[in-house]
Amino acid sequence: MRKEEIRGLIIYSLLIVAALVVGFTVIKPAMEYFGPEKMSDFGFIIIVLVIAYLFNAIALEVLHVLGSIFGGYKVTSFNVLGICIYKTVDKWKFGIRDFNGISGETKMAPKKEKTNSNLPVWFPIFGYAAELATCIVIASIIRSTPNPENGWLRPAALMFVLISSMIAFYNLVPVKLDSMTDGYKIRLFTKPVNVEAYNKMLAIQEEQRLGKTAENVPVFDEITEYTAEINMLAMYKYLEDEKFDEATKIVDQLLEHKNVLNINEYNRLIAQKVYLAILLNPIDEAKKLYDEICPIEIRRFMANDTSMPSIRAYILIAGMIEGSESEVQFAKSKVEKAKKRALASQIKAEEKLLEKALNYVYENHPKWAEEKATE
Repeated sequence: MRKEEIRGLIIYSLLIVAALVVGFTVIKPAMEYFGPEKMSDFGFIIIVLVIAYLFNAIALEVLHVLGSIFGGYKVTSFNVLGICIYKTVDKWKFGIRDFNGISGETKMAPKKEKTNSNLPVWFPIFGYAAELATCIVIASIIRSTPNPENGWLRPAALMFVLISSMIAFYNLVPVKLDSMTDGYKIRLFTKPVNVEAYNKMLAIQEEQRLGKTAENVPVFDEITEYTAEINMLAMYKYLEDEKFDEATKIVDQLLEHKNVLNINEYNRLIAQKVYLAILLNPIDEAKKLYDEICPIEIRRFMANDTSMPSIRAYILIAGMIEGSESEVQFAKSKVEKAKKRALASQIKAEEKLLEKALNYVYENHPKWAEEKATE
């Protein structure tokens, strides 16, 4: 299990325990004294909790949007619980999309050279503080002046405090979890190199969104979560230009900093290294490296992963190391699905790299090439 997953389980466990403690020690007594008479306690609690969660999920992303605008960015995607409004090259669209966060995700791009990357992450903190203060004031007023008609507001306000506090706690934990939280971003932004890399990454992503190829991608010497992403983009540029030695240097550099990579990024970099090793070195040397750096779990990952780096690496492994035509065909069968998942700006490079892998395999297995020609 990854460190991020373990931390996430700990955080979720703490939140569940806190919710149970608050529920039984604060909300339950308030329900008994102030709860609505025309609705069951269970029904009331479910309705208020759902409303509180939806309100906080929407508010969190709205505050990200406001922080982005005031920070000098333009918003390109607004996603709440998978319901997404996003900008294409020339218009806005609506659809269902994945998101990286507890309840949604806002994507943006620098609108000017000088931006304030802290505002998009600090605005939700200000919003949470305002909501917390409002709910506490409401609960205090209702308690001091009990009224049967509006008494239900006290337990409702307490439940809003509970939900908003749980979301805020998760979002502000300054450690790397299964998603990039605002708290972790605040910690990263204390380093100027991360701010530089973050803005460069957003600018490159905007070029990719517009179907452009990013030019003059820098290579950072200091490796962090953000500089690693920039260096990966530079690596792809080298691969596309067939500057394989430079690409290999970046792959090796990133693999030395495993702690800043998630498990998929790490495994796909291993796939990149194996791909380059088989293309550039004698097979005996490539096989030795493959045996050294690819334990069984990474081999399984490359065999099952639907990404272009893993597929083309597995084609070379199956064709040049294992000598399995059926596995080469299996890998090829996943190509179209993998292309749909790839960044539009990387498809051209990936097609070129895939063709190079297939040609190398068929050159060494002429009979396979003949069978392919007769299909």
